[in-house]
Amino acid sequence: MIQTIRASYPGAVALRTIADLDLYETAVDKFAGGGSRVELMTALVGLGVPADQIRTIAAYPGQWLTAICAE
Repeated sequence: MIQTIRASYPGAVALRTIADLDLYETAVDKFAGGGSRVELMTALVGLGVPADQIRTIAAYPGQWLTAICAE
């Protein structure tokens, strides 16, 4: 399902569950509030976010890539 989302919506972050969406939001908010880049990257890698999307998110603190959940 994740691969289908990525193929259909290449600019969106594909997540497995609603809980992953909460973790994604928390990581991006924390980084925008002055959190470390390492923490952001660690959290997003753990969610399966591709490196190119992580770099984009890190380049624009406080701005979101659209996220879509598989469930």
